[in-house]
Amino acid sequence: MTDATHGAHRPRDPHGSPPPFTGYRIFGAVMVLLLLIALAVQVFELFDGDNRTVPEVRWGSPPTSEVQSGLSSVGATDMLRERATLQGPRDIYGPSPEDDRSFQVGSETRLNTEAIPNPDGFLTGAWSTPDADTLPLVRGTDRVEGISSLPYTGAAIYERPFARDWRLGLADIATHLGALVILGFSLLLALMLALRGRVPIVRGKSGRKVERFGWFERATHWMTSVSFLMLALTGIVIAYGDTLILPFGDALLGSTGWLATWGHMMFFPSFALGVVIMFVMWVRHNLPSRLDVNWLAKGGGMFSDDVHPSARKFNAGQKLIFWSVILGGGAMILSGVLLMFPFFLLDINGMGWTMLIHAVVGLIMIAIIIGHIYIGSVGMQGAFWAMWSGEVDRNWAAEHHDLWLSDMEEKGSAR
Repeated sequence: MTDATHGAHRPRDPHGSPPPFTGYRIFGAVMVLLLLIALAVQVFELFDGDNRTVPEVRWGSPPTSEVQSGLSSVGATDMLRERATLQGPRDIYGPSPEDDRSFQVGSETRLNTEAIPNPDGFLTGAWSTPDADTLPLVRGTDRVEGISSLPYTGAAIYERPFARDWRLGLADIATHLGALVILGFSLLLALMLALRGRVPIVRGKSGRKVERFGWFERATHWMTSVSFLMLALTGIVIAYGDTLILPFGDALLGSTGWLATWGHMMFFPSFALGVVIMFVMWVRHNLPSRLDVNWLAKGGGMFSDDVHPSARKFNAGQKLIFWSVILGGGAMILSGVLLMFPFFLLDINGMGWTMLIHAVVGLIMIAIIIGHIYIGSVGMQGAFWAMWSGEVDRNWAAEHHDLWLSDMEEKGSAR
């Protein structure tokens, strides 16, 4: 039999009381400071205005004397001809980076082409003249989506209304707000560690072990975990390389970007396999129950050393993590496959939505898994060994999974 009291108050054992874990609280305070600085930098990046596309050339008006000197030779027919010319194909008429042309329009405006000092690399980079393999990906759809006179390949695709919405969603909602979500959630966890400290085993270690996970369960967990971490790291390089890596040099960004692009696909199969196996293996233990309501109402006992709500093999918090991985991971797998085979099933609009969904869900999952890692490492004493050695201390099991411990002791699995 177990001495677990099913969520009742448990007195602290004076002979086995754990240390105060002061070092963890200091570590939490240091992380709070660092994360506040990171959040401040991210907020600055959000409003500094440097993420803009600056044109390579511009149309300007020359001094008034030059305009007036040319008006005498411009008649009504000439003005109509010039206006019609401005509306002609850009590669034949009109100002362009390749040809220096000027146009007199009306009696007040003359349009000149002039170079802009230090043009933005967005327009002068090699990507604006794609190779034969890339060109089919940026060509227009079979029906007309829009017309653009901007001087780069696929301009009409990028500048159509949905593309502007896509850029807003990717650059502002996914990238910037996603960073705020990750940093903000990490800050809350660090603040909890600094104020609350590590959740201890109230009665201290008993020296008696209970088998919690078998080797196959642990192997599946670590395969999926490592795969997700690598997907997260490579995804962060792709999404935040300009902010995190570019300050250290273009060469480093190019190398890490190349590795991240291929690595992001390499770790996909093992992650997808792990998600499927975990669903089959643990779904019956993660179905909602009335115990979950009580567990959530008491905050899982995270804010008290004396009260821990009853739970079976998985408590409500672990069930939330499980379903986040299954549903979020499923969305990531499906959207990832569609992105790996562009335009195979979707048109340009569908690809845009798929990329947005993949980015937003991925960033949310990173924040959730950070919380999972926190609880399984520095956040709670004794939790790490459940997935490392497969065994947990009996007192830990009695405090956090008392109903499951009762079942294990009835089966003779506790030593």
